[in-house]
Amino acid sequence: MLHVYRFLSSFIPTFILTAVLLATAFAPIIAQDLRNNMFPQRVAGYQPLSTKRVPEAIVQLEPELRPFYHGVASGDPLSDRVILWTRVTPEVGQNEVVVQWRVATDPTLQSVVRTGTATAASERDFTVKVDADGLQPGMVYYYGFIANGRASLTGRTRTAPARGASYNHARLAIVTCSNYPAGFFNAYARIADRNDLDAVVHLGDYIYEYSADTTQYGGQTGKRLGRMHEPSDEIVALADYRSRYAQYRLDPDLRRLHQQHPMIHVWDDHESANDAYMDGAENHTPSTEGEWVVRKAVSKRVHAEWMPIREQSPDNAQIYRSFQFGDLLLLMMLDTRLEGRMKQIDDVGSGASDASKQALNDPSRQLISTAQYQWLADSVASSTARWNVIGSQVLFSPVTSSPIDTAYLFSAVGAFAPLIRSQLPQLEAIFDLAFQGDVWNNYPAQRTAVANALHGVGKMRPSSSIVVSGDFHCGFAFDGQWPDGPRRIVEFMTPSISSANFDENLGGVPLLGTIAPQLIASVEVSLEKNNPFLAWQDIVNHGYLILDLTPDRAQGDWFIVDTLYTVSSKESWVKGLSTIGDGLLSEQTQPAAGKSAQDEPAPTDPPIVSSVQDDKLPAVSEQSVVVVGFGPVPSHGSLYLSYASQAPGTLQYRLVSPMGAVVMQGSTAMFAGLNSMILDLHAVASGAYSIVLESGTSIVSFPIVLQR
Repeated sequence: MLHVYRFLSSFIPTFILTAVLLATAFAPIIAQDLRNNMFPQRVAGYQPLSTKRVPEAIVQLEPELRPFYHGVASGDPLSDRVILWTRVTPEVGQNEVVVQWRVATDPTLQSVVRTGTATAASERDFTVKVDADGLQPGMVYYYGFIANGRASLTGRTRTAPARGASYNHARLAIVTCSNYPAGFFNAYARIADRNDLDAVVHLGDYIYEYSADTTQYGGQTGKRLGRMHEPSDEIVALADYRSRYAQYRLDPDLRRLHQQHPMIHVWDDHESANDAYMDGAENHTPSTEGEWVVRKAVSKRVHAEWMPIREQSPDNAQIYRSFQFGDLLLLMMLDTRLEGRMKQIDDVGSGASDASKQALNDPSRQLISTAQYQWLADSVASSTARWNVIGSQVLFSPVTSSPIDTAYLFSAVGAFAPLIRSQLPQLEAIFDLAFQGDVWNNYPAQRTAVANALHGVGKMRPSSSIVVSGDFHCGFAFDGQWPDGPRRIVEFMTPSISSANFDENLGGVPLLGTIAPQLIASVEVSLEKNNPFLAWQDIVNHGYLILDLTPDRAQGDWFIVDTLYTVSSKESWVKGLSTIGDGLLSEQTQPAAGKSAQDEPAPTDPPIVSSVQDDKLPAVSEQSVVVVGFGPVPSHGSLYLSYASQAPGTLQYRLVSPMGAVVMQGSTAMFAGLNSMILDLHAVASGAYSIVLESGTSIVSFPIVLQR
């Protein structure tokens, strides 16, 4: 979807020139809109921004959650185990924190079935992951952590039914694309309210890497709502990615979603950088941001630290994996982004060069590696589940966006028709790239191979296949009547949680915003005309998808929220479509009924632990600066610090030797909310030191070790 956003930027100069020529007709609109350049080109690297954090943009630390400010999470449920996650904010001087964990069958954590200890260390940003095994299949469990004498929130999770066991009803929430500054995560909150989900399937873009610049990617909205990105610069280094995850996980709606449901997550591009592929990314500039291989490795490392995902390899490289839910569902999560993707071709559509068309149709072009494709094909071939569900980060179906229905368009825009007519080739190019660029359409040969494997070409299949997808920020449903022949595959795409879609992208462009509703309607009409297998679309709303599975049918239900700009509990069911596995979709008059048994939610507040009294720990409200994270310890040359401040000001920092000598010192501007910085210690000799942070009358000191 960011292709539309980015290419409208390049479209503006020509558009403005035409508008000026027609100034007599459109003078009021021009006077209002052409003063503002809403889509400047991205500024790479750590260059200063014109807009910094404002005082009201504060990410709150909730004292009652201390030291587990970031809550708890669970994920990757199997029939006998599940990943449990938390993060400990260390007390001053703690490089490691011993954490107790427990799993119980009741929300009060009295009927404990598993317990153990783990260590939160600076090397992993004080995060803790436990693969809690020895559990029973298809069971609801409650879990929690204790550290520094205080308890975390209690989480609720669920194991998967045993492979092959009879299972008659599965429900998954499908989500994608949550850009923090673009608006409140109201959809996450509505999912957290549900009490009958097997899991939340997150298809990526869990965080966004962009800066807090108010001229792009939701920045202006973020400033207005007090949700500006931290760090303020685009994230590139280890400290940056850690701080960004920390900011997102302080969001109360996302925190509650994790508390109430296990998550099955795969990264898409924004967990690293926009339009990423195996060897680079559109939003990565080596000359200012370093080697892509380094940034990619950092993003994978922090993803492994902060997400409740079962780590399959030491370098966190492999995230494609499968989950079995009894005899009903085999869920296969792909990595369509970093594992094997070749660079996408941007010269697409009817105006593409012959060379680009030839390259696009090269049978060797890959979105996923040969190894991943073989894993997928083998998994489907051996599956005995009623439904094979494939989690694809990006649009799978062969959508055609052009030609635009000009008869409808020119009639809809009325007096603007001469203006739009002159820009029609550019508009078609923009939408061609949106629907053929960063999607499976850009890898047609491998998409056909995957479709054939899912369809079961040449053999009788006991299963039926459904693709769930995201990334595009819109809701779509496609049946199996593809242009090159019928398939038994349907695709359900979930809309974004908050990231901009067509109305926000078009509405932000000078002049286009005035006729955005007509342009959106023209896009919808053109898509329907060009794609007979398109069963439904919603290109303007935000929300999520519920995938409801029984042996008889699979139903997709789309729910949307009423706003992103205030905290709201309102949602609406807008569409329900079901299939019996024949590749056809039937419209439903109501959402699929929930499970007959509803699980008891996890409690709102953490349990009380009596072993340590609150008055023995410094009160958060009395600290103007709270160190949220630091590391690595020992350090080998660089040390990152993440800290929260109640108010803007200046932070003084010193590196002090055991003899009291100041080895390094400096100061930095401090903004209200989360802050981060990196200290370069390469010129400092190995040894033990203390970091001293001072702001006003508040002084924080803690030891570190530097090793060469």
